Amino acid sequence: MADKKSSPRPARAPRQRKSSAASRRGFVATSVATATVLGGALARSQVVTPSPLFPVLKHPDSPMPIALGDLTAIVDPLLNEQIPRWVDPIIFPAWLPPMSVGKLPAKYTSAVGNVHHGVAPEWFNHPSDWDRFPVQYYELHQMAGSYPFLPSSMRIPRTNFWGYVGRLANGTYLPGGLPPSFRFRIGQPALVRVVNDLPEEMSLHMHGGHWPAHSDGHPNFLVLPGRARDYYFPNIVPRVQGGNQVGSAFDYTESVSNMWYHDHAIHLTAAHVQRGCGGGYAPTLDDLEIGLIRSGVLPGIRGVSDVGPEYRNPYDLPLVIRDDIFDVRGQLLYDSDGHNGYLGNVARVNGLAYPYMNVEARKYRFRVLAASNARIWRLRLSDNSSFLRLGKDAWLFPKPQETQSFLAGPATRADIVIDFSKYRPGTVIYLENILPQEDPRGPDNKLEDVNGTVVSGTPAYRHRILKFVVGPRNTRFPDASVNLNSSLRPHTPIPASAVTARRTFSFERKNGMWAINGQFYDAGLANAIMRVDAVEEWVLKNGGGGWWHPIHIHLESHVQVANLQTGQPIPYHDSFKSDTTMLGPGSEIVIRLKLRTFPGPFVFHCHNVEHEDMDMMFQVDPRPTVTANRAPHQWFP
Repeated sequence: MADKKSSPRPARAPRQRKSSAASRRGFVATSVATATVLGGALARSQVVTPSPLFPVLKHPDSPMPIALGDLTAIVDPLLNEQIPRWVDPIIFPAWLPPMSVGKLPAKYTSAVGNVHHGVAPEWFNHPSDWDRFPVQYYELHQMAGSYPFLPSSMRIPRTNFWGYVGRLANGTYLPGGLPPSFRFRIGQPALVRVVNDLPEEMSLHMHGGHWPAHSDGHPNFLVLPGRARDYYFPNIVPRVQGGNQVGSAFDYTESVSNMWYHDHAIHLTAAHVQRGCGGGYAPTLDDLEIGLIRSGVLPGIRGVSDVGPEYRNPYDLPLVIRDDIFDVRGQLLYDSDGHNGYLGNVARVNGLAYPYMNVEARKYRFRVLAASNARIWRLRLSDNSSFLRLGKDAWLFPKPQETQSFLAGPATRADIVIDFSKYRPGTVIYLENILPQEDPRGPDNKLEDVNGTVVSGTPAYRHRILKFVVGPRNTRFPDASVNLNSSLRPHTPIPASAVTARRTFSFERKNGMWAINGQFYDAGLANAIMRVDAVEEWVLKNGGGGWWHPIHIHLESHVQVANLQTGQPIPYHDSFKSDTTMLGPGSEIVIRLKLRTFPGPFVFHCHNVEHEDMDMMFQVDPRPTVTANRAPHQWFP
């Protein structure tokens, strides 16, 4: 339990300030971490001897093997076959209530911005129509804790982790092993004071949002140990015509539904995410989505789920999926020397290894997040039945899509509805992964072969990660009516005639590290400069080597418009707004994007977070006026 008084507090490591990625990796290796740091080498073919402390079990599905790519020097690992299945019920993140609304919390020790790292200047100077509702004030601490993530039947010690803990209005801390969930609303600003109680610098990124640069989780806008930063999340959408003129129409096609938060510290993101600083859930509603719940189109309870401040909806739930490696003491193992991508051999859903979930015979909305460092999943139901997909990443589709599976790479989200009413009470259904991956390079498939909606035949690889047990429906609450003809979020295409610039970015391996257009990340360099509100077209190109790269672009959504590798139309589920585009081997995807409202700098990068840490990241710097003389960045130390 991540309690401030009882949580283990790691000793602070000596602070080092060196510029190279290699020295930053050394900083990780020398720090006192809650995850065991590994070094050395292990061939993929090497056999790992199972620990005699736990029996090797026979499961009916395919295991996740331990000898994976870069994995090094494993000491007393748990094999996948030693993890019992379906022992514990799934858990869900606790809602973090605001400490106050409309006034400064009594427990704040200083005024907004009067902390070491300050607050975004937009907090003090912004259009009046950003504040449709009063400000919600929060406090979030980054600290160490422990929680029983492995099955309780193993009687294994609690797993130490680093994570996020919310502070309540009375000064106490919200207990639990998962990052707390926020409930945001478009038009209602949030001020989140983030306090770093860990021995390494951190940077909070609220992924999928439209934020000022100071609040976006830029990798160099850090929260140092023992310090705080006030993150101002205005929860607005850009204006249709750009700019910040009061009264100019907002572009509500950009309203987000599914945000999440994670660490984004320069050269430390991968280690921090693996230790637990990732997977935070932030459902966000606007008038349109509230109306869809209130009218019974989307799952929810009318009069409960459509009012705030808490989002109380037992039929709309997050599923955060990742993979990790544990030792026989229940502790996480991580390779700080490898930079190809961390792959685990134990699947976790909402923190727990192989949980089960009791569901009613009705429709459930699941907001599925792939929070892995490097693993790419293709998920389906074990009976191969179809379900509805409502959206991708942070945004809803115009209309639902019928599918039997979806591809989920690091940072991507799938908003789905599963109709359990077609099953009799007592039926057991599993959510399973059918895409094997034994190398951080990626699956041994073409992207287009695994990014479809139809699963033909019986997959050779099937790994069950979550068990659903169907029970009777509570008839007090009507079932949702959502179907293929339901109208969700309108979408306005970006026409080619609006494009003001075209650029190409090639993501490639160079000198054992990771580069874009042959260059490594440079905090002092703006790689793309444009006017705020510009419309651009980018070619995202996989530079080769068989590697997969999920490319995430901060500030605003983008839309795929062409596949130059295949010449085939973009699939429906990739045709609308997203914040992460998957590049498979040889991919060349054309996207269009608008960069509205806020001046930079912002970043875009590969979301295989080991690739990101080893410098596969560029900076994009929208500016009010672009001149021949390149002005320095707007820095927020």
